[in-house]
Amino acid sequence: MKSFPAATMRALDRRTIDEYGIPGIVLMENAGTALTHEILRFVSGMRNPEFMILAGKGNNGGDALIAAGQLFSKQYPVTLFMAARPDELTGDAAEAFEELPQKLKEQIQFDFTADSIGENAVLVDGLLGTGIRGALREPFATWIRIINDSRNPVVSIDLPSGLNADDGSADCCVTADLTVTMAAVKTGMLVGKGPNASGRIVVARIGIPDRCLEEAGGDYELFTRQDARNLLRREPFNTYKNRRGHLGIVGGSSDYGSAPFLSAEAALRTGAGLVTVLIPASAEVLCNVRKALIVRRVEDRALGCFNSVSIPALEQQILPLRALAVGPGLTRREELRPVLECLIASGKPMVLDADALNILAETPALLKEKRDGILLTPHPGEMARLQTAFGLDGSKHRIEQALDLAYVTGAVVILKGSRSITASPEGDYCINMSGCAALATAGSGDTLTGICGALLAQGYCAWDAARLGAFLHGLCGELLLPYGSRGILADDLADVIPQALKRILPTA
Repeated sequence: MKSFPAATMRALDRRTIDEYGIPGIVLMENAGTALTHEILRFVSGMRNPEFMILAGKGNNGGDALIAAGQLFSKQYPVTLFMAARPDELTGDAAEAFEELPQKLKEQIQFDFTADSIGENAVLVDGLLGTGIRGALREPFATWIRIINDSRNPVVSIDLPSGLNADDGSADCCVTADLTVTMAAVKTGMLVGKGPNASGRIVVARIGIPDRCLEEAGGDYELFTRQDARNLLRREPFNTYKNRRGHLGIVGGSSDYGSAPFLSAEAALRTGAGLVTVLIPASAEVLCNVRKALIVRRVEDRALGCFNSVSIPALEQQILPLRALAVGPGLTRREELRPVLECLIASGKPMVLDADALNILAETPALLKEKRDGILLTPHPGEMARLQTAFGLDGSKHRIEQALDLAYVTGAVVILKGSRSITASPEGDYCINMSGCAALATAGSGDTLTGICGALLAQGYCAWDAARLGAFLHGLCGELLLPYGSRGILADDLADVIPQALKRILPTA
């Protein structure tokens, strides 16, 4: 899927109506129904939510009216605030108004103030759509400031009101916790003020044919839940553990004894049939270890990290493994360079993360011979070190940075961060559309390493494992914390991986 500017989205709507005979009101009803579904999913952990729906007079306002009527019919407390009089509505929005329950019509309010907002209110922003340009007129500017000052959860329809759909500019725009965008992501949600204003983004399918979307071109390449669904394999009923693959986690040290176990548990939860954790013999493990894990202590001459004396045992231990995840908790000591060289030379599909990336940045010649099956997962700090090591320009756009590193190393790259970028050596890329700020916590990256390693062990190529792994990891954060950003530990992520897999594909 790609992102689209506003003009392309309007053309897609018109083509769907004209060529495929789907009336505009049907598209609006589909949008309202999808919106209601996502709103209720968003508040599933919230006690006694009450909905305050803010509707303008355009199509976004029409979507808001349909959702208001549906929530009201489901017996939820709903207050409808309209920024236009009913007689100002035209077209599909006017028809959506006529379909509102009479009792809700009688309770409509036209003045929205800070005093209107209850403690349990969820604000649904349907004020303005993709056509906004320049300074906002009243009452929109005032209503948007009230929304942003409220500190209540906010859901925006299609895109945050006041945000330019093409370039992400805004003098004044809603800051949403969740944006339910219709049919496709608007390019402005990914640039400028868009990423912060949009919050989590869910793409709602409203009836625009896939063929139309594919033929429309577009701007940025995205990876959404639908893409994940298309990629995630349905397992055969008669599968067994060896068929699911055996992953080895190589990590840990006397300084960081627990990091590899975050990766290992995530790998098991992602479906690896067997997971072996290889740690230095003298590294102390200060965490509870899942009984299903295989733990092998490797001779380290009491140095507290892998070193040259560890290599013979490592070579033997990794022989039966289908894939490796290398790096969590290794430390950056000089003794580890020949160990990493040995692992890379094994030819196994592998994820390199954390200290494996830092060692690689100190010795870039370790990847002098490009080969398939290697996945690098740097965060911005690690990326900067790798760029220096490989002589790359760190001032470029994040997409170009990821593509450059993938090209020079021959590896697939996940450049982590908000809207992580996955890039291939062949020049393909995508922006991951899952995730939230809850993932900004120590050990979160170790969990991603385990997820990607498990997918490699199950036979996914590095490009597919990276795209699917990044999306699955982000979705875990969304499931743990639908709104807000604080309080999640990396330890919590593995437990919701099965739920996230089923959210993508019910038969997973």
